[in-house]
This record gives sequence, structure tokens and C-alpha cells, in this order.
Amino acid sequence: MIKRIAWLICLIFPLFFMVSLIPWSDRGLSAGGGPAPMKITLEPLNPGPGPLLDFPVCIALRIPELGAPPGGGPVLREEADNIYFTLPDDLTVLASKITSFDPRTGELTAWVRMPVVPEGKSTDIHVHRGRPGSPPSVGVWDEHNMVVKHLDGLRAPDIELPRTGAIVFDQAITVEAWAYADESRAEAVLPLVSKWAPRESMTAETFSAYDAGHTDGLDCFMYYGAVFDGRYVYFCPIRSKLRDRLSVHGHVLRYDTHRDFYSPQSWQAYDAGSTDGLKTVCYYGAVFDGRYVFFTPRDEGTGYHSRVLRLDTTQAFKERESWRAFDANLPHSKQSGAFDGRYIYFCPGYDGTTLTGKTLAEGEGEGSGKVLRLDTEGDFKSPSAYRVFDVKAVSPDAVCFDGAAFDGRYVYFAPLQRGGALRYDTKADFSSPSSWEFFDARPLGMKACVGVVFDGRHMYYVAYGHSTMLRFDTRLPFRDAASWGTYEAANTGGLDTGGFDGAFFDGRFVVFVPWIRTVPPGETKNRVHANFLRYDTQGLFTSPKSWDSHNAERTDGLVSRGYNGGAFDGRFFYGAPMYDGESQDLHGRILRYDSTGKNATFILRWSDVGHNGGLCAAVPGPNFLVNTENGALSIAAHKALSPGWHHLAGVYDGKSIRLYIDGVLACEREGSGSLVTNAVDIEIGRIQNGAARFPGIISEVRVSDVARSGAWIAASYRTLARPGVIPQGIPGHARTED
Repeated sequence: MIKRIAWLICLIFPLFFMVSLIPWSDRGLSAGGGPAPMKITLEPLNPGPGPLLDFPVCIALRIPELGAPPGGGPVLREEADNIYFTLPDDLTVLASKITSFDPRTGELTAWVRMPVVPEGKSTDIHVHRGRPGSPPSVGVWDEHNMVVKHLDGLRAPDIELPRTGAIVFDQAITVEAWAYADESRAEAVLPLVSKWAPRESMTAETFSAYDAGHTDGLDCFMYYGAVFDGRYVYFCPIRSKLRDRLSVHGHVLRYDTHRDFYSPQSWQAYDAGSTDGLKTVCYYGAVFDGRYVFFTPRDEGTGYHSRVLRLDTTQAFKERESWRAFDANLPHSKQSGAFDGRYIYFCPGYDGTTLTGKTLAEGEGEGSGKVLRLDTEGDFKSPSAYRVFDVKAVSPDAVCFDGAAFDGRYVYFAPLQRGGALRYDTKADFSSPSSWEFFDARPLGMKACVGVVFDGRHMYYVAYGHSTMLRFDTRLPFRDAASWGTYEAANTGGLDTGGFDGAFFDGRFVVFVPWIRTVPPGETKNRVHANFLRYDTQGLFTSPKSWDSHNAERTDGLVSRGYNGGAFDGRFFYGAPMYDGESQDLHGRILRYDSTGKNATFILRWSDVGHNGGLCAAVPGPNFLVNTENGALSIAAHKALSPGWHHLAGVYDGKSIRLYIDGVLACEREGSGSLVTNAVDIEIGRIQNGAARFPGIISEVRVSDVARSGAWIAASYRTLARPGVIPQGIPGHARTED
């Protein structure tokens, strides 16, 4: 059966073989004493430029004569040790590895090392039955292949490769995977191949801090969330003075993750406060769609506004022409948002029409249920790109949300006011109440929340001002109380762990970002705290053993308290600074959390989580990360893969990082630094000790210590795939070969 599966997989290869139909018994004898060989013509494989040397080609054949000895009768040796390949001279024996052979039918799949694969030309080789006179002196895989695994259609692989932790990568690496998924997974951490391990515990070394409060001569204080574009982290500006609602500003702060965290040269600030002639200030979270960063409008000091601010990340950060703004004419506050790959859903906060007779300094308006949706494929400055739906049509309690997340189909909104969870089915009509579900989770202990984070199965609602943690199992009915879990996290590790603003998932742990807690009556302690709370998704949600904490309030000699969400770059989380509870004013001290330290080298993923920080949104799609001495470098396609077979390859050469999808360069970014060396073993289908798992099929994996060329990657794809011929429902069978 295993051989049948391998044969089915190889049927999709785009190598077409011209095999002579002359019976083997009529061919005479080969130089090795066996029957004369058969010629195989490999159609053009290499797109160029130039030839490929020592390239492994996969060959799938069905030649009944392969299974019949000269005297007749069945061949019982399934290892096919009497079959070999040569160049047309019949003397140059090619290194080969037969991975599947059925002696009853002559079905065979093999990897053959080709000395030269010419550009744009077909190639002839011969297949022989017998034993070669002189075996090849090299193996199928060149000396740069550190890992080669043939998994023959293994579903949901969970494989650790022992002793691979000793492999050292310096300035270059190529990671390839040939994989299949039944459905598009737009938002989940789905590792294909990794050498990556989240740190086991939080210590002082986990954290670092930098005061960016006066970057480029601007007041860079008080930010609500941040977003990551693959290289830069953008912090969302609010205001500069604690007790002055009119001090709203548009000072967008940006950090270059490829540069030294502590260097002022790594930081830039731009005043976007008067973009396109509008008052573009005070933004609550941001969305990245692969090119543009969209900032979520909140208020202008006197009332709420809906002036969406947009940055073109392909243009210079400080150029006025890089920025655009549009007023959607909805005077309600928006509090973060979600992104499904096309539409942005801004979370409704407060209703500006209820502010009559008072200012924001006197209090907020009543809760709003009006969700503003922006079509990122439409004209940004056209009203037709914007639609509004009032979710109070679903429930009168569906008002005032703060943060949202996306699980690949549904958008989940975090309730700030009334303890009711809301979700929207992105495959249904936006304006129909039947597309929305509302669940009153107050009987389960749900109170105010800021942010939602997804670990691939569960949605975690971030407790704001209290310590009751709730999560929802996305595989179960939304409005069923049995689908929800509750845990009281107060006093974890002896710390006051209650009151958070945003959270992030690192592949194993969900980490909650500290903000303010509920102060017991009579207590005068500071409400603002820095007690990070962490849940290990490998453990039971309701077990205290699954939770730990750490106080980071004095990091790098700075007062590092008071953060509202942030952004995650794959290794580091960057907390958005607000107020430390001690000073007379706001601050701009960035707090950074290191999720791996040195225990990470690379990870190639089918998809990733883009709503990762509490107040940010993106759909990264397939991506590739490397961990260098200069920090993490990443590249993402920012488009979800379609269901079916795909070849993904990540390449790093010490100068740039590249991601290929199905043999085509999807994206490239500059980046440098030596790869981090560690003893972490390479994993297939997961990260070490992580919760994230790839649920589909992985059939081939290769890891090389060189940067393969674009032609090599394209040829690798062509030798593994035939677009449009996708086997459905292939059962999983475990079989690995080195």
C-alpha cells in the first residue's frame, strides 16, 4: 500500500518520459550482463539561466518488464537492488535511490543524481536491470544537503530528527518542503520544517527596554498597539499628555528590526497629523495588507473621527506622498480591527452622536455597534470601498468592542463593555444579521476584554482590569457554553496577575501583556503593573501548572510598566508604551520580549498568525524566518495558499532572504547576519515542544547549508508537481528514509 501511495504522489510530477516499447527480452545484454537498457527522455526541467549541476531528479515509471527476470516468473525483491541508471553511454552509472518499487507491476519511483541538467533542453538516461559493473562514488544528494526526508504522504507529521541539533549553518541556508492541505488556512501557525524552540521560562534576560520618547525631536508618547510589516514595527499614536485629551498627535514611531534595538539610528518618527489636509491624529491599532499599513481612527480630542490613515510601505517613510487619508464620515471611535485578506473590519467603540453637551475629558460616549468595513481592493478614497453594519441588529448588547482576531473564516470581536462575544462569518453577507453570532458569556465570567489571540484552535480573550481568562474552542459551536473554558489567573507565581491589554502567541505560549489591574478597596498601590502572564498551550488550560508569570517593571534600568498591545516579529514582541503609573505624564519606553533567545535558527511555515499582539492585524500566509546574530529576519507572501499541493522554499544567503512558492519567487527582502547556532533539533510538521502542528501532508523535506539558486528551486518544484492534477484524500502512511 505504501508503494501505491508513493506512486499516486509521483503521478503528479511534470517529468514526462519517452520509454521505448520494445520488449526488454529482445534487446540483448547490457555491459553488466543483464538485458539491454531502456532509454528515458526527461523533458526540459531547468528554466535557467545556465545548467544545474548534480541535481536530484525524481523519476516515476511503470515498465512491466522491470518486474520480470529474463527466464520469466515474478521478482520478489522489493528493494529493487537489481535496477540502476546510467548516462546514454551505459558506462557512467548515476547515483540513485529507489523509494518505491512494485515488482508485480513494474511501478517504480526513484531519485537520480544528474551530473548536468541543461537549460531548457531534454535529457536522456538509461535504466538497466542487473548490477552495475562500477557503482557510483557519490550519493544522490550533494554534500550540501544536511537533511533529506521522503515521507511518502505522511499526514499531520510530528517528527523530531535526532542529532540534527549538531548541524551548523553559517551565512546560508535553503529549506524546502512539498506539502498538501485540504483547505486554505489563512490564519494559523502551521510549521513545515523548523529548528526553533520557544524559551521554557521567563527571566530578566527575556526582556529589554529602550526609551524612544524623543525620536527625531517629536514627542513619541502613548501608543495603542503596533503592527509588523516583515521588517519594520509601526507604533500607533494617541496623545502626548496624560490629562489633556486635546494633546492628540499623529507621531508614528517606526523601528527597524534588522538593526540594533538600543541604537537611536534604528528608530524614526514621522508626524502624519495633517495628511491630505485632514486632522489625522489618535489611532487605535493598525492593519497591514502586504503593502499598506492602515491606522484605525479613534478621536481628535473633542470627539471621535473616522479618518483612516494609510502608509505605502514601498515608499519612503518620511515622504508626504507615502501617506494618504480618507474620512469615512462615521463619527464613532474605532478600536483596532481584523483583516481577512481583503476586508478590514474596524471594531466599533463609542458613539460620537451621544456626546452632545460634553467633551471627551468628561467621559466617553455610549457604546456603538457600527462595524466599519474597508475593501482593500477598492479605491481607498472612494466611499464605495466602505460599508457599515450595525450589529445591534444581532443583539442590543452587541456594542463597544476592543480588538479582534481572525481564524481563517470567522472574525472574533473582544467585548469591552458588556461581556458578550461577537463573531462574523466572512463567507456570508456582511449586511445580514444571520451572518453574525452573539454569545452572552457573562455567566462564564467574561468581563471587559482588550484583544483576542488565536493559537490555531482556541481564541483567547484578554482580560482587561481583572484576572478571569476565557478561551473558545473554534472547532465547537460558538453559542454553546461547553465550547468555552474559564480560568482564574489571579496571583500566578505570587504576582498580581490581573489586567492585561493584548497578547501574543509564539507557537507554544500565549503571553498576556500587562496594563492595569483592579485595585482592592483600601489599597493604594499602583494600578499599572508589569506582571507578564504566560500560558503553556501544551498543558491543561485549567491547571495552575500551565501558567507562569514575571515582573518586568525594571528592565534595562528603566521604569517599564504600562503597555497597550504591540507587535510580534516572529522572535521578539514589542510592547506599545503608554503610562507607567508613577510619572506625571505618558512615556515612550518600548519593552521587548524575546520568545526564543538563541534557541532558534529557522522556520518555514505554510501560514502564520497575523493578528498577534492584541491590536494589530495581518494575513501573512506562507513565510520563512531565520534567526541571526542581528535578530530575526522574515519574509511572507501575505496571501493565503490555495488548498492542494505546494512547494515552499526559503532561502537565505547572508545578504537577503527569499521565499519561493511553487518554483516562483514570491518575495525577497534584504537582511544580513550569521545564523544563530544552537543544539535544537530539526522538526517536521511542528516546532520543538510547540502546540502548532501542520494538519496536512508533508511528502518531501530538504535542508541545505547553501543558498540554492532560483533555477534550482524552480527545477525542484517541477520535479515534484504537475499543476492541476491533485490527488484527493490521500491517506497518510508513515515511512521515512534518510
